[in-house]
Amino acid sequence: MCYDMFYCSKDSSIYCASVVYRQASSIRSKLTHFPQPTAAKVTAETASVYPTDHDTGSVGDYLDFGIYPTTSVFQRENHKAELQDALGLFWHLFLISAVTERAFGSAVLYDNGYEGIVVAIGDQVEQNDTIVDNIKRMFQEGSKILYEATRHRAYFREVTIVVPATWKHKDEYMQTQSSGWLSDAEIRVDKPHPAYGSEPYTLQLGGCGEPADYTHLADTYATEMYNEMLDKYGPPGKVLVHEWAHLRWGVFDEYGTQGTLFPTFYIGEDLQVHSTGCTEGLTGWLLKEDGSKCQADTTGLPDSKCHFYPSTEKNVNGSLMSFHFLDSVTQFCDDEDIPHNPFAPNPQNLRCDGKSTWQVISRHEDFRDSNPPRSKRSIPDLTPKFQVIQEQPKQKPRFILLLDLSGSMEMYMTVFYQEVVRFVRDLIPTGSQIAVVSFANVSRIDVDFTEVTNSNREDIVQRLPKTYTDGGYTAIGAAMITVLELVERSGITSDGLMVVLITDGEETIPPLVSKVLPDIKEHGIIINTVSLGPNATNNLELWASETGGRSYYHRTGYLSSASTLDALLLDSISKYTETSDELLQVYRDVVRVKAGESNFKEGEVTLDSSVGHLTKFSFTENIPLYNSFSIAVSLISPDGEIYKNTSGPLIYSEDPYTRTITFSLTEAKAGRWVYNITSFPPKHEYILTDDVLIAVTSYPRNKAPEEPIRVKVWMSANDIQFPEPAPVYALVSQGYSIVVNANVTAIVDPPTSDSAISLPLFDDGVGADIQEGDGIYSAYFTQFSGNGRYSLSAVVSTTNLTAKLLGSETESLTLKPGHPGSNAIRVMEIPVPENTLPMPADSVFHVKDLDPPTSSEGEGRSNKDLNKVSVEPFTRFTSGGIFKVNNFQPGDLQPPGRVTDLEVLSISLYEATVKLRWTSPGDDLYHGKASVVDLRYHDTAKIHYNFGIGHRINQTHLSEGNLKPLDAGSPHVLTVQMLERSLEDLENHAFFFCVRARDEVGNLGNISNVARAYFPFREYARNKKEEQRVNAMAGLVVIIVIVIMIVAIAAFIAIVKLLHFRNKKKKRTQELNESGYRYYSRTTK
Repeated sequence: MCYDMFYCSKDSSIYCASVVYRQASSIRSKLTHFPQPTAAKVTAETASVYPTDHDTGSVGDYLDFGIYPTTSVFQRENHKAELQDALGLFWHLFLISAVTERAFGSAVLYDNGYEGIVVAIGDQVEQNDTIVDNIKRMFQEGSKILYEATRHRAYFREVTIVVPATWKHKDEYMQTQSSGWLSDAEIRVDKPHPAYGSEPYTLQLGGCGEPADYTHLADTYATEMYNEMLDKYGPPGKVLVHEWAHLRWGVFDEYGTQGTLFPTFYIGEDLQVHSTGCTEGLTGWLLKEDGSKCQADTTGLPDSKCHFYPSTEKNVNGSLMSFHFLDSVTQFCDDEDIPHNPFAPNPQNLRCDGKSTWQVISRHEDFRDSNPPRSKRSIPDLTPKFQVIQEQPKQKPRFILLLDLSGSMEMYMTVFYQEVVRFVRDLIPTGSQIAVVSFANVSRIDVDFTEVTNSNREDIVQRLPKTYTDGGYTAIGAAMITVLELVERSGITSDGLMVVLITDGEETIPPLVSKVLPDIKEHGIIINTVSLGPNATNNLELWASETGGRSYYHRTGYLSSASTLDALLLDSISKYTETSDELLQVYRDVVRVKAGESNFKEGEVTLDSSVGHLTKFSFTENIPLYNSFSIAVSLISPDGEIYKNTSGPLIYSEDPYTRTITFSLTEAKAGRWVYNITSFPPKHEYILTDDVLIAVTSYPRNKAPEEPIRVKVWMSANDIQFPEPAPVYALVSQGYSIVVNANVTAIVDPPTSDSAISLPLFDDGVGADIQEGDGIYSAYFTQFSGNGRYSLSAVVSTTNLTAKLLGSETESLTLKPGHPGSNAIRVMEIPVPENTLPMPADSVFHVKDLDPPTSSEGEGRSNKDLNKVSVEPFTRFTSGGIFKVNNFQPGDLQPPGRVTDLEVLSISLYEATVKLRWTSPGDDLYHGKASVVDLRYHDTAKIHYNFGIGHRINQTHLSEGNLKPLDAGSPHVLTVQMLERSLEDLENHAFFFCVRARDEVGNLGNISNVARAYFPFREYARNKKEEQRVNAMAGLVVIIVIVIMIVAIAAFIAIVKLLHFRNKKKKRTQELNESGYRYYSRTTK
């Protein structure tokens, strides 16, 4: 049972603090640090008079709590004393809850109610109480809509709204000691997106059924959602549920988008024009935006100026993932009451292989084995309970380095110490609080909590442990106890404190960490783990996950990797601050210099104008010797200034122990920096080459016009069961602007002795990539070499085409190409009064309802809406944690990838041809080259589910191109000749094409998406041969006319000349006659 404790809050409202014993599995043990309920005056005996609806769990399970308005307190006069005493306990629970939810960063669904939802407002948003009020109203409406849409399975029970520290404090704002809520919140309220303005959207980074990253509400939308934005986007409660479906359950939109692979209209098997959506029962009109009749394009479909406008009155139920703004739409498409159309060419069908949104949602862990529908008798109070808290100003990192010095560290100690020193000396942000604890059999505090300054870094370095403990064991649990004692003694705030544990082995001395972990979680401490080598305990990832931390893997002994320990340490403390002024890893690379005085290596690093403050260029030799340097380095700035070992100690420094040369520049100029590394003659004959790690770090430039470009890299899953796909993702962005056409490469360090693997990532909408041109670069990793941990990092640079999306040249009713996520379709306002239109028809129309085309529009896709602005050259490096591989087996076990972008480029009715294009898959998913390409077509779209019914296409069917497999990623274009099909057979006929690949051992790829080829009626089709004939005839006529004109002109000129000659001759004759007459006259006289 659950027992309620009542008290009067500060504003005299009456609340019930419900202490609910729940199963640990339902809330991930995240609230174990709450005080036991026996601490309150309210006992089981007195509290039992206030039973609640919750009736699961037992004493001894973990706690959770909620806040519930109640009026029954006025009937319990005899318990007023207990209520006052319970107030102190509840207030403590209230404050801790806010902190705890942030640490774990996700809502939970318990007993049909979502709890722990966090809505965070960005610190650049100006204070406006309307935003908070509108968010509350949005959730109140959305809770009822969600309950109906999920068939009485879920509603919003508890919501925490976090206002920024920049807002003026109010009494109703609860205080918390945490900061940085925006990056962890499910829903963000922040400045409008630079390209897409006020549109609400959800950043979906994964595939079908995978949760999204966050939902973004622009402050302009949050302020005006019930005013001017209402007409644009529809009821806010419905917008919320639409985005929640993206965010929580990983479903996709069911409408089409012009200029993409998902058209707004398509031809069905019935040879009718369908509006792309979920169900086809909706009624409406086909109209241009000016209200006039639609025209067809050359494919027989409505042209780009045509839209389907659904009727707003007396329409049928549909899907919230399509026309959510209609009053009649209250559900998600399923396979029964609201029949799903699996053949509509929309993102949901492509990404989820034809599954309905409700099929995906109902199989989510929220509903799969729990939270069954409520009966009409047990309908809960659907009104959410809100708490508004105010975060603290953003803080510098607070962390403890927890260093393993056991005997097994002997083989790693040199590199381990060197890289920890580099981290302390060069990478820890100034102002951070650091402590260092080392352990073997026992633990010791090497550095007590110290605020890092530029003047005390060397002192911290001198106190770092330099040697391992010979024969020492690994007492990680005892070290954690030392950490807790240090925190208690120092009085430092424990919530959000990071412990960075670096170890190479298993726990060998009790107490085990599992016994200490509840106390760690009670203090809100985050554990980040770094495993040195392949033998560190498999529990590292569990400890990090349980405390909201991250895990990393450092493959020691392989010096050619840019992902060194110091880079991992910087990443581990940076992921939780995410301030605009955090240190950026601009560049990292390893170059090999051949030993010898005449040998040198020259390279360049580009600093963009957004960075350059407190910049460090470091060059580290990876030769484990302790004598003088084997290299000399010079650095040339963009304006030609040369820096070298004579540049003075404030700029140039050498550290013989870590073998690092560093150039430190307060303000580094933007542009191209050139380095030159010269290698001295080797002092040891076996040293033939020198690997040099080049690392460039920089802070954002003061008063830079734009914030820096940032990169995030991650895996969709941290545990991979071979041979299942392992997608890798990277997001390149500048604020909320996405960066497209960049060079993005993931670097994967395997657990074996194999070299690091470079994996190019692409933003082309193919394979692992969900959407083309959205700034998320993706690829499948297939180059497994064994079981164990794999380390992930990424490098990014520019190309000539790299740009960011700033906006749209035209306003679209639907999602624009290149949008960074999924959003709700805009309200489609009918351009003319609805009562002036004829009765609405179904969303299925006859082709001849359209006027014939007057232009050649319709062939191919276009992204004309995008407004791109070039990005100046830049480079970035980032770490992405680890993933673990299990069940590895040698051999070719991975099939070719699935083609997801098969499309019809053009059709010709009169030539009986279909031109197709797709991106070639590989032998192993999207790597290598497949052995066989199998292309087929059928009269129905059912070929997608039964490939065997299709007609196989061979080389004799092709008038252009061939079926020879191409390298993965190559465009495959060919033209199919529809043999034995007459003009009459093809006219008003549709064919459905699919393709799949096979590798050399017979592994079959999945069937592609369906590409529709519709041959329209003759009056709608282009007859290219006739056009060519007519054009040729027209050309011939023009030539003839020109010739005639030339001949006429020439004749005219000849006649004129002839006449002129005759006139001239006549005149001459006349002159001669006249002169003869005069002569005759003179002689006669």
